[in-house]
Amino acid sequence: MDFSAKDLDNHTIEHFMSDDSTSELGLLAAKVAYYNFEWRFFTVVMFNTVQAIGLNTFLRHYQKSVTVKLGRFLPEKRHSVTQMVIFGEDSSDLSSTLRWTVRSKYDSNGKFIIICAFFNQDCDEQKIFQTLQSLFILNVVLLKTSLKTNRSLAYSYDIVSNEKCKNNVPYRLNLFTACENDNCFKDLFPEKLSNFQKCRLVISTVEQPPFMYLYNGTRSPSGIDGDIMKLAANMLNATLVLVTPSDGLDAGHYINNNWTGSLGDVYNGLRHVSACSSPLSSNKYGNFQISFPYYSMDIVWATRQPTQKASWEKLLNPLNFYIRIILFMLFVSIVFMNTICTFKIWRQVRRAFEIEPPKYSFLFFSWVLFLGLPILREPERKSFLITVYTWIWFCFVIRSAYQAALINSLKKPAYLGNLESFQDVLSNRYPYGGVATLKEYYTDDRVIYDNWVVVDQAHLYETLDSILAGTTDFVLASNKEAIKHHLMRYKGTKQLQIIPEKIVNSPTVVYYKKYSPVTIPLNNVLRTALEAGFIQRIHDKYLDHDRKLFRREYSKRPEPLTMKHFTGSFVLLMLGWFVSATYFAVEYICGNLKD
Repeated sequence: MDFSAKDLDNHTIEHFMSDDSTSELGLLAAKVAYYNFEWRFFTVVMFNTVQAIGLNTFLRHYQKSVTVKLGRFLPEKRHSVTQMVIFGEDSSDLSSTLRWTVRSKYDSNGKFIIICAFFNQDCDEQKIFQTLQSLFILNVVLLKTSLKTNRSLAYSYDIVSNEKCKNNVPYRLNLFTACENDNCFKDLFPEKLSNFQKCRLVISTVEQPPFMYLYNGTRSPSGIDGDIMKLAANMLNATLVLVTPSDGLDAGHYINNNWTGSLGDVYNGLRHVSACSSPLSSNKYGNFQISFPYYSMDIVWATRQPTQKASWEKLLNPLNFYIRIILFMLFVSIVFMNTICTFKIWRQVRRAFEIEPPKYSFLFFSWVLFLGLPILREPERKSFLITVYTWIWFCFVIRSAYQAALINSLKKPAYLGNLESFQDVLSNRYPYGGVATLKEYYTDDRVIYDNWVVVDQAHLYETLDSILAGTTDFVLASNKEAIKHHLMRYKGTKQLQIIPEKIVNSPTVVYYKKYSPVTIPLNNVLRTALEAGFIQRIHDKYLDHDRKLFRREYSKRPEPLTMKHFTGSFVLLMLGWFVSATYFAVEYICGNLKD
């Protein structure tokens, strides 16, 4: 057992527990703790007076892991405390202690057993439950002794009732030490907010298609988060109220020791929940309670399409690098064979095998066949005939495949290589950024963090439109599904590139204030909805529509071929004319010199 650093010179542990061993209050508290606390966690036992009635009996009968605290102090090393037993003198002392526990960041969602007992002191349970209700401490059993009858009494309360959405009226628990099989001590901490009794569940959100659409203000939400929140409110029998951030900003980020936007509403206790599809970060995890992860989201980099290739390069697009090399080497070998035909050694080989000399150039003959032009003569020897027919078949296959692919290549734009990683962005010195909350992922990389350009939520889609128009080199960090959904407005007429390297794959969660009472009930319904497949169906309802639109071929007028599509062809034609003119000039000059 651990004690505080208070002055203990005149007291021993026996003084602190100086009550009769048969104290009924201590025995009741021990039984309540035994049947309702989790033994794997330690229990904090706190008292402020050396005359705490029932403490000795409680410790003697509970016999599980406990930490005893005399007075209000915080140890150097703290652990999560989910169950606590508090001994107090009267209602004022207990109310003050409860406020201190909340200010000291103890878990107000935990289980509390409160023993209000002091010699010849009455205890006003109504005042204690008013304090409990104001602090949103729901799981409580209060034990006290009646001065009139000297009997032990037990109380609890429901913060939501049929008549009130903020109830602080306690009700009696029928606890007595001789109940059969201790059944009266079991299940004393049921889930208090599994039924909201039509009370309001206030959720702060921002409009962000396809996750949240807000129609008529916030009265008719839809979208992924909108449908999920409506489903959760229906399962909790709550009245759903969606509101936009009080400061009119986006999902929110941390600045000046506070949070802005939707997260700021929750952080400052103005709303119950924030559902803004904001990716999880270490800063958010440390400042908020998060829900059960019910999906995931990809945060990616998006930028404009790469620069288009020159038109003449489209002539080579149907052929990959290896095919180009093979065809090049094939024609080099034909040129080589044509050159050999002019050598003396070839004439000797021809006479030895009785081969007639060709009337046309071997290279020219091969090129004529490659272009698909008719030939007037064919070899008489079968071995040569097979060679020619094989070459014709090969040229037909290559030429047909190339022509079929070339038509499509000429009509579609061809681009240079895409950006493969964010390092390419840094190497090309492109500007980059996004909403302020995504900047947190690069706190350890000061180069990226310091050069991050913050884009407000209000200007996010304006920046995205500039990227789609190709008027900026800006690289935008955003939710992948939000980007794809925005692209659907243009029905495939505009495109951008998404860098394969993701910023983060984040679980999709909603955010609560630390130790919010709605955490457990809302987490339970989200888990149930996920396991039943409802959340997957909601995502498919909105995201599958986008995927089908991407795969759909839109009927539109065929794009006519223009001069730019044939730039490469005309360049080759002009090059051929230039070479022919050069040969003609050389022959003419050389002929005149001979004359």
